[in-house]
Amino acid sequence: MAALAATGALIVGGGAAAMVGSGNAEPLVPLPVPVAGTTYVLPDLAPFAVLDNRGDGAEEVSAEHGAPTGGGEASLRLTTPSGTDKASIATDEDAGTPLAAWIPAAAYSAFQAAAENPDQFPSMQLAVDYDPSDPAVGFSTLTYEPIYNAGDSRTPGVWHRYQAGAGRWCSTRAIPGVIDESQRSCSNGGAKTLAEYVAAQPGIVVSYLVINQGSGNPGLDAAVDLVSTPSTTYDFELTEPQLPGTDPCEQPSTPPAHPGDGGNGHEDDGNNGNNGDSGHEDEGNGGHEPSDGGQEPSHGDGHEQPDNGGHEQPPGGGHEPPHCAGS
Repeated sequence: MAALAATGALIVGGGAAAMVGSGNAEPLVPLPVPVAGTTYVLPDLAPFAVLDNRGDGAEEVSAEHGAPTGGGEASLRLTTPSGTDKASIATDEDAGTPLAAWIPAAAYSAFQAAAENPDQFPSMQLAVDYDPSDPAVGFSTLTYEPIYNAGDSRTPGVWHRYQAGAGRWCSTRAIPGVIDESQRSCSNGGAKTLAEYVAAQPGIVVSYLVINQGSGNPGLDAAVDLVSTPSTTYDFELTEPQLPGTDPCEQPSTPPAHPGDGGNGHEDDGNNGNNGDSGHEDEGNGGHEPSDGGQEPSHGDGHEQPDNGGHEQPPGGGHEPPHCAGS
């Protein structure tokens, strides 16, 4: 599968938090600086792309619901006003990774601001292929939802951290040795651990990751952040964090006298259970499977060159001083 456009994401390999001020100043507010091992996802959503929006379902990077502890100032806001709406985004940056690699890695933080059903939260989905040698067979979508994991916290108005890799996942299709036709979409004990999928199909791989708020969730206004995969953690932010001293327009400043809470949220880690009881069957799509039963994330070209081949220099040979506010 072709890679999704990556323009706009800031991948950070290192960085340390820093504070500015003097020993006699008021308590200091940590600067928003890059965190090692984090990919920052900005409002253009790259390296994600919209996968399957329906009706008035929408997603945006927003500070409306803040962020979990360690998640900066913003998060991915998802809204589905009616029961037929859907919002989902996907990335294939980890395409081809063994499903086994997601067992210790897969996790995300979620927040529910409003919902007609207070048990509903956004889900994490993995499009998988248990037979990569045959493109005609092997596709399914595995879905992790807190509601299918007994013990997962689902209190509205607080951030929760879901260790999805250790939880139970439902499959949209039968998978030999682990999910039969009667167990599709969480039916009849169809919520299984990733380890069970791997044991039945050792060659199973992940094609792409989906953050989904599916149909059947009327009135759900929620947020997701700090989405962890085998290769990185995605932090949704309105602007790129910068290391102190790297912004050419940065000016010395005096710390505020009344700093705010640096956590930007009240995270509730929750207790991830592994209860296979379903009880929430959602036949048909139910918000769990991409609409075409295997649709890849949409691709934008994102590499358009200017008419002169992309080699135009600004006046001054490319060395023009930065234009800062007020200058």
